Amino acid sequence: MRMEPMTITGGAHLARALKAEGIARVFGIPGTHNLEIFAQLSAHGIDIVSPRHEQGAGYMADGAARVTGEVQVIVTTTGPAALNALTALLQSFTDSVPVLLITPGMPLTHPGRGNGLLHEVRNQSAALSAVLTEVMRVTSPGEVSLAVGQTLSAMRSGRTRPAAIEIPLDLIETEGPGRLHPSVTRALPGPVTEQIDTAAEAIAASQRPLIIAGAGALGAGAAGASCGAGEETTALAETLGAGIVLSSNAKGLVDDRAETAIGAIGVLELLPELTGDADTVIAIGTELAPSDFWPEPLPLPETVVRIDIDEVQMLTNATVTHPILADARAATAALNVRVTAMRAKSATAAARDWTADWKSRAASAGESDGRPWAELTDALTTFGDSAETPLIIGADSTMACYYGVQTGWKARPGDRFLYPAGAGTLGYGLPAGIGAKLASPQARVVAVEGDGGSMFTIAELAAAVQAGVRMTLIIVDNGGYGEIRNEMEDRGDTPSGVKLTGPDFPALARAMGARGVHVDGRDALLEALNEAEAGEGPTLIHMTEDSRAGADMLRG
Repeated sequence: MRMEPMTITGGAHLARALKAEGIARVFGIPGTHNLEIFAQLSAHGIDIVSPRHEQGAGYMADGAARVTGEVQVIVTTTGPAALNALTALLQSFTDSVPVLLITPGMPLTHPGRGNGLLHEVRNQSAALSAVLTEVMRVTSPGEVSLAVGQTLSAMRSGRTRPAAIEIPLDLIETEGPGRLHPSVTRALPGPVTEQIDTAAEAIAASQRPLIIAGAGALGAGAAGASCGAGEETTALAETLGAGIVLSSNAKGLVDDRAETAIGAIGVLELLPELTGDADTVIAIGTELAPSDFWPEPLPLPETVVRIDIDEVQMLTNATVTHPILADARAATAALNVRVTAMRAKSATAAARDWTADWKSRAASAGESDGRPWAELTDALTTFGDSAETPLIIGADSTMACYYGVQTGWKARPGDRFLYPAGAGTLGYGLPAGIGAKLASPQARVVAVEGDGGSMFTIAELAAAVQAGVRMTLIIVDNGGYGEIRNEMEDRGDTPSGVKLTGPDFPALARAMGARGVHVDGRDALLEALNEAEAGEGPTLIHMTEDSRAGADMLRG
């Protein structure tokens, strides 16, 4: 039914459109130029989560979007606030996460060279466009609803990406006519029979098949939901006897304990040897990006089957012999049906032996690299196994996460590992965990950060207290920026600028209204995790790291 136009303010058009699109929560900070937006959001019953910094708002929205697969919204004011959020949007862009920024911009008649207006950025849209491909600046109050419909149509179709809508500040409180324009979502492409058949024929006789799966195989839906291609990926691996390598953000797609699961080993030095030894690679929903699979280059065999919904990404980071432009779940299931009909049992048996050997080698390498964080990862595995509810880990770009948790924590199907792989930003774990818990309240949420990175967004602990979020933040302390310190030493440099004087983290947590404890050892950590889950609000757990960097910066 055609909606009659309404003559209301630009802010009211925005709130009305968001409400109609099912947006129930926004993350944002009110400012002089967006007061009408916040007034209308409240009037329309949209919940407002108040972070302490716009970057924190972006990470919260990112975490919520990763566990739900749904568009999450942040609202900032002009200039510095929008630019503060841009780092978080860069992280969302590089990891294909649907976060929508809504921000005021300079007035329609603002002089091109500027005149010193508050929060002035001469071309804010251009700054946003340097990171985002979908940026829309509206030109009338009524166009706001159209912008919401068009932008969400783009964000909800195909490969998900963040986007921005800029509303000139003089239009936010100006009344004008406008209609609702509901978003239109394009269905994901289904598998083409001919592509499936030719790919199946190419891999049916493989002796050393390897599956590499990324977050694109997870699908959209809350943590714990079986909406991705996890079961289909596992079934294909069992049919082939293939090993499964995961990107960091694909942890939880399959059971880490499965015979076919080699793991999220993108940081291990043996990875290129593994991919080079394979005679077939099936890449499912992964960019095959250097930020996910560190040792470069990543050698691939002559036969590469790739399942993706992005035709441009299909051609990136690999020479693909069998492209399948289709939804990961449907295509993987169809491929398995055809391979099952062709696969010889002897080939599967040989592949299983090959996979078992590499699984053992990868486990040994991961154990060696992750030794300083073995107690952390063992405690997280035990904690995860102690209840059926999914465990979501909000990770940071820190050694405890990529050398420790990523390879050492045994995730179950439905668990999630939220890791800032693409941009590699610091301070992501805590706010992402807050957003994930708000969006998936039935899940248990633990954030893991280093002492250096945690200080980027530690203020969001106060936001977690205010929102009543029950989650745990583990700070693994090595006395500073440990990875950078090691890189300096490996170059032959004298480490400088990396040793930090940190606060009393448990006391800092208590000062913000959270619980704060220090623990030593695996058993004490596990006990603290269980106490935090049984309590109310957020808990900070501080522990020190027995590592090369810690030996120098904590005890040197």
